[in-house]
Amino acid sequence: MIPKTELRYSTIYNKMFNQEFSRTDLTKLKQDCNNFEKLYNKYVNKILKLIEKHHRKEWKYKSIPIYIVKDAPNCFSDPLTLKYYENEKMMLVLLAHELLHNNFAGKWNFKSSKELHKYMEPVLNKIIIDLNLNLEEELKILNKKTMELATKNSK
Repeated sequence: MIPKTELRYSTIYNKMFNQEFSRTDLTKLKQDCNNFEKLYNKYVNKILKLIEKHHRKEWKYKSIPIYIVKDAPNCFSDPLTLKYYENEKMMLVLLAHELLHNNFAGKWNFKSSKELHKYMEPVLNKIIIDLNLNLEEELKILNKKTMELATKNSK
């Protein structure tokens, strides 16, 4: 069963990362995400199916809300939170990465974030290649940043 997803924009949630965030900022964030939303609407179900195919694990959740935030330090999987980037392709790769994390949900016993991401990287690479959207540069950037962060957090 492929879960349903929904993009959510929340002033209250954004205020957790930036106390000055306003309704006007939320309106601008929604406008700024217009190109990403088009990619999301076109590819999210394919991403979900590819995650299940390449990770070989069925989805645990029936529904996954996806929060878009302007000023978060990073993206994260629970609650699934995407940091806004001007590059909508980068946001799509980040979404696939966080959805893959979400598909792991609790059953894996990795010793470190670095070990988890070493396992995830080839799976994510297959998913991104199968999307056939020329996302290799964004994927390369994400893989590099992810391993740097995981190495830093493992110390």
